Amino acid sequence: MVIPEGAAPPDHDFMPSWLYGDAYYEGQRVLVKYLKEYEGVRLEDAIGGTPVSNDAGECYLIESSSDFPLGKIDRESARKALLSNLRLLRGIGPGTEAKLKKAGYHTIEDLLAHKRWRAQARRLLGIIDSGDACRIQEEVWHWLPRSHPLNLHITAFTNVEQLVALDIETMGLFSRPIILFGAAFTKGEKIITRQYLARGVEEEAAAIEEFCSLVESSPLVSYNGRSFDVPYINQRRVYYGLGGGLQNVHFDLLPLARRAFRHKLPDARLTTVEKYLFGQERKDDVPGALVPEFYEEYLHTKNPGPLIPIVEHNRNDLATLARLYSKLCEDCNGSG
Repeated sequence: MVIPEGAAPPDHDFMPSWLYGDAYYEGQRVLVKYLKEYEGVRLEDAIGGTPVSNDAGECYLIESSSDFPLGKIDRESARKALLSNLRLLRGIGPGTEAKLKKAGYHTIEDLLAHKRWRAQARRLLGIIDSGDACRIQEEVWHWLPRSHPLNLHITAFTNVEQLVALDIETMGLFSRPIILFGAAFTKGEKIITRQYLARGVEEEAAAIEEFCSLVESSPLVSYNGRSFDVPYINQRRVYYGLGGGLQNVHFDLLPLARRAFRHKLPDARLTTVEKYLFGQERKDDVPGALVPEFYEEYLHTKNPGPLIPIVEHNRNDLATLARLYSKLCEDCNGSG
């Protein structure tokens, strides 16, 4: 394996088993670059932000914004899409649905006139017309896979300005500190990004509280967040005895992207989505597997350089989440 020019070789033979050698050595090059560039620089000068405090302590807030009108699905279109799927009723599979539609029952509303299905149809109509995204999501999940496009239509029953995209950076995969919490939400035609950085692991609890206070009961958008980010956050809340946990209605774009773009993408990583769908490739990015090493280098040297690519990586993930959400909404609207 050739070490890129300017990169120092690692002082050990270990590299994460899930990280290809080239990516590892590229990460080492980035680490060396930022250590040199920010030697002797204070964190506050390297990363503009504001200390914020709560009952759990203090952490560091980094805020930015960009022009980006977030896409959305019209509620009436979403309602029509939901009502056109007869498989949302117990006992109706693909075969029965085809027979019913051939007989003239094209929507759930049509089934109000069907002796066998009218009671279930009335119940589901009540749930959909209640506009309760959580209840609608429970119904859809009960009968359809989470990769089904109808899952995205449920976002129409939320206020787009209440949606919060989230992404976290951690010191490992299990029971290790979260060092950065990222959240992005819309305000008019802008995307506002707020990142809560733990400048030391002792600031993790305060960062958790700030982040959870921001998202409160907002609908969440993530990329594998249902399986990783949210359970991880809730586990860390338990660790600190903070009580409660995030139980928000949640739209995970990973299964939706896998299904929608399975013939266009070699894999489902978010950076792959960026490259193949949006024509972007990151420069000087830190692979997620190397975030712990970069952060530990910062803790050891007090050089803020290794934090720069971590913060940028997180911010880029949030930006891509917003673009992917809008792309999926656009495709849903285009499909009628």
